[in-house]
Amino acid sequence: MNRVLAIAFKDLRSTWRNVPALMMMLAAPLALSALLGFAFGGSGSGFSIAATKVAVVNLDRAPAASATAASATAAPAQASVGQTVVGILKGKALKDILATTVKPTAEAARKSVDDGKEAVAVIIPADLSTAIFGTNTSARSSIELYQNPTQTVGAAITQSVVGQALLAFNGARAAAIAAQSLAQSAGNGARASTLAQAAASAFVQQSRSGSGGLTVAQRPPALAGGKKSKDIGVTGLVLAGMMVFFMFFGASNVARTILDEERAGTLPRLFTTPTSRQLILGGKFTSTFLTVFVQAVILVAAGRLFFSIQWGALSAVSLLILVAAAVAASLGLMVISLVRTPAQAGAIGAGVYLVLALLGGNFSGTAQSGTTYATMQRLTPNGWLLVGWNSTLRGGGVGDIMLPLLVPLAFAVVFFAIAVLRFRRRFA
Repeated sequence: MNRVLAIAFKDLRSTWRNVPALMMMLAAPLALSALLGFAFGGSGSGFSIAATKVAVVNLDRAPAASATAASATAAPAQASVGQTVVGILKGKALKDILATTVKPTAEAARKSVDDGKEAVAVIIPADLSTAIFGTNTSARSSIELYQNPTQTVGAAITQSVVGQALLAFNGARAAAIAAQSLAQSAGNGARASTLAQAAASAFVQQSRSGSGGLTVAQRPPALAGGKKSKDIGVTGLVLAGMMVFFMFFGASNVARTILDEERAGTLPRLFTTPTSRQLILGGKFTSTFLTVFVQAVILVAAGRLFFSIQWGALSAVSLLILVAAAVAASLGLMVISLVRTPAQAGAIGAGVYLVLALLGGNFSGTAQSGTTYATMQRLTPNGWLLVGWNSTLRGGGVGDIMLPLLVPLAFAVVFFAIAVLRFRRRFA
């Protein structure tokens, strides 16, 4: 055992004196995580983008309600549909994604977009309320979106918001027309018109006040056992993916010392000593494992210190680090056992690690995806590790990540067995 530790300590000392290797192992994942995390929302929850500047012009006017309709609804003065659309765009629910400014004329709104002050102009026509409140099934009206062609994301968000509002209004209008048709079929045409206008007016008033009874409630996915999952930031997910990815390269740098010593002749001479080949290879694996283990610990600590990442339960985090180190070390040794020169190790190893990272989702910042890609992720050890990190970051414990621990551990055993068999045949 002392000989194994002596060999491992020698390789560790050589690795941690290698400044370029340290930059690759520590600085690169931290820098990439910071850039990607800050670009897509920092350490807060979810992705975020700058609020789109919107200029809105309301040319719409509410049609005069009949006395019969007014008495039937017992409601205050009828609001225009245009006022409701403006209220939606300026509402608190959308303040983080839409910064809406009211303009007096359509020309002023378009000029604001042309000058680059706003990304989109929403121009509400004068006949919008007439089309919604009226009972003429052939009535048509449309809201104009005048956009800066370079602001595609903001324009898409604005179009979606306005489109959803109009979809709801069209539904109310269809219901009102249906009520009119039923009343007409009963021989009460005047009552039909009153019901249609009252229904449309009540819907617009309800939309304007936000007192609708139907809402959407969003919650993060539940963990095993029904435990509540917490929302998490982007940076933690990105750093978890980058950490696993660069652990592969860290392990490769240490395992490559086998090729360097073989070419220098020191490894064959070491095999002539009383130390068995198993102990020598065990020392190489130990040094590789300890290197990437320390690398992961430093990155986790740096993520907590610099980015305030709440990694989760210490027991779950510790097990994930241990399993990830075992996977990286065994994979690095297997790649080295299959090549003959350091150049081959660099080229083939980089290709293997990159393919695994692309399939496993290391660059996407999350292990949550659907359909075919989710299946491909489960075919890689790093994909399972990211599932475990995702669960732990959301508040899961050891019981929630047993499968994401056992499957990568099985990969590590297979990789290590292949490496041992190859090295035995190679150095027989």
